[in-house]
Amino acid sequence: MIKFLKKLIFFPFRKVSRNARKTNWSTERNRKRVGKSLFFLAIALFTVFIFRFVWLITVNHVGGTNLTTMAKSNYQSTETVHAKRGTIYDRTGAAIAVDSSTYTIYAVIDKTQVDSNGNPLYIDKKDFTKVEDFLNSKLGIDRDLIKKQLNSKLKQVQFGPKGSDISLEKMKEIQKAAENEKIVGLGFTANISRSYPFGNFASQFIGIARPKDENGTQALKGDMALEKAFNNVLSGENGKETYQKDIYGRPIPGTTKVIEPVKNGQDVYTTLDAQLQRNLEGYMDKAATDTGAQQLSGTLVDAHTGEILATSQRPTYTATTINDAEKQKYFTWNSLLSQSAFEPGSTFKTFLMAGALDSGKVNLNETYQRKLQVYDTTINDWDVTENKSYTLPETVTYAQGFALSSNIGMSKIEMNMGDALWGSYLNKFKFGLKVRAGLDGENPGALPSSNAVSQIQSSFGQGVAVTPLQLIRGWTAIAGNGTMLEPHIVSKVVDPNTKTSLTSKAEVVGHPVSNDAASGVRDLMLTVNTDPVYGTSYSTSGDSEQNLAAGPLFMVNGEPAAVKTGTAQIASTTGGYMTGSQDYLYSAVVMYPAKNPDFIFYMNVKIPTESWTLKYIARVANPLLTSAEAMKNDLSVSADTDTKAGKVTIENYKGKDSGDTADSLRRTVLSPVIIGTGAKVTAQSIAEGEKVSANSRILLLTNDKDQVMPDMYDWSKKEVEQLANWFGIKVTYEGSGNKVLTQSIETSTNVKKGQTLTVKMGN
Repeated sequence: MIKFLKKLIFFPFRKVSRNARKTNWSTERNRKRVGKSLFFLAIALFTVFIFRFVWLITVNHVGGTNLTTMAKSNYQSTETVHAKRGTIYDRTGAAIAVDSSTYTIYAVIDKTQVDSNGNPLYIDKKDFTKVEDFLNSKLGIDRDLIKKQLNSKLKQVQFGPKGSDISLEKMKEIQKAAENEKIVGLGFTANISRSYPFGNFASQFIGIARPKDENGTQALKGDMALEKAFNNVLSGENGKETYQKDIYGRPIPGTTKVIEPVKNGQDVYTTLDAQLQRNLEGYMDKAATDTGAQQLSGTLVDAHTGEILATSQRPTYTATTINDAEKQKYFTWNSLLSQSAFEPGSTFKTFLMAGALDSGKVNLNETYQRKLQVYDTTINDWDVTENKSYTLPETVTYAQGFALSSNIGMSKIEMNMGDALWGSYLNKFKFGLKVRAGLDGENPGALPSSNAVSQIQSSFGQGVAVTPLQLIRGWTAIAGNGTMLEPHIVSKVVDPNTKTSLTSKAEVVGHPVSNDAASGVRDLMLTVNTDPVYGTSYSTSGDSEQNLAAGPLFMVNGEPAAVKTGTAQIASTTGGYMTGSQDYLYSAVVMYPAKNPDFIFYMNVKIPTESWTLKYIARVANPLLTSAEAMKNDLSVSADTDTKAGKVTIENYKGKDSGDTADSLRRTVLSPVIIGTGAKVTAQSIAEGEKVSANSRILLLTNDKDQVMPDMYDWSKKEVEQLANWFGIKVTYEGSGNKVLTQSIETSTNVKKGQTLTVKMGN
């Protein structure tokens, strides 16, 4: 093209010059000749220009550059609109975890950075020592690091972890101080962050969210516990907007257009109550100091709904101490509520006694001798001395044995029941199965091994592994006259984009024992606290710290609570059990009021260094339960979110992991029921695409090789028919009503095709 243009431009002049030499034309004629040549040259250039112009309009590219995009960038800009992560609240609407900003300090050392008047916007070398003193005093940054960074060849530098995660208040304080000391060249960059206003507040239960790079942009992502488990609920979807800008790059008002609308994350209202949680944290701090224990865990539950009202553990952390958390001896990131299983000890005797009373396999007034040899294993009670005698009577009734926390008494009851019957009650109470409350990384625990000694020892809480969450699920049946509830951690999920909410209700998951059996266990638990001879929580000295005279150690509003204490051996990492004098897991479950419990409190203390006494647990339980009872009416009122009831759209779960599916459904405030123990879902009771209300029960059939009968208590007739269709069995109904009361095929037994199931219905 260039060569062509050169020829086009210079050719006429060369030709004129040659002709002028050959001919003897006049000046006028030469001028006309040159004029014609210039005219045709102009036409040619204009044609090339028009061709190029049309080509650019049509193709719209020069090399690899899109001209439209380049032009738009001069007057139009497209920005990502970051979605807001949902807030985590307590049940009343007090914010537990919210989006916020933190700041990172930087120093400009590029000498070309000056303002319009030529004044420096960088740190001059003569001020390095002054800046070193300033940053060290304000943020505690190491002087050597400051010196190294300021003397680097970079144009702008930062100062490591201590120069990051600076709060808004601290940033403003530093800005003001720098201005007063006439320090220039320091600045701040804003970072997205997550704030936890309450500080020490159920930390391993709530978890934490941190900024993560996703597709070139930063977004908050849950790192552990509830923040991680509910990440898909809390996370939103970024949007995009365009706007026109002036010659200075500033947005022109009224020109903004939404390309992709932003979808903010949903807000999660937990079941925690901020006041009760703060109270528990304070009591736990004192208990940790007083006992010097390796670990402590405590949880308060609403007995009527299964809602977790407060939960805490020690050692713990806050958002500001998280980087140093692992420096604490015996610290664990695991939530002791749901992620760590242990042998529970004597608190487990509540379930053995419930099964025995329900099946009629114990006479509480019958006596027994406190001596027992099982094969090669001698079973002793806690009050046995070195010469194999007991400090309390050797002959006691089974009722006294429960108050005494007699291992021998519970072992004899289990032997009378038989391993199969006892095992069926373990299944009815759902031990060995995850609660699936929606938390992340839940531990399923373990049932006892099949050998006879392990089965017997499991009657007093040895050789079986559980989590506090599983214990709580079982104890709701003891507190609730046989009706077992699923523990809940979320009271409501609110979608700010649609102004809808999903509100949870009490969820019935079985009826392992009768009303009379549950009531009978609570009566026995009361004797643990009130029997002056055998009761393990009856104090002969009282507790001066709580102004308690000799008598029941667990007292609420002047009344004794129903209690079961526990002292569990701890498995050694080298095999067997630890043998130190304090190497035990001490615990207690407390129900109040004893006759019709409103609340359940469970606490355990692992390996205290101080001389152990149950008073340490009572000093947490008594004031906490007193506060809870005073707030009882307020706890039934949920936060007002000015929303309408939402719906959940059912997806296709066939072929998906059954446990993960159940957890996911729980986070949408549905009630999943896994049928069988298979790893994959093969069928579902609600079809894909259906929209259902919160708390709807959905059955998930798994690829189990056996057909095992679930506990259908509280199921609807439609749900019974669905199971019968899957199993190929016949159903006959007795009574009237909308809910299943009893079933003829026992829970956890194998079902064969063609078998007849009789179901009693009621309300």
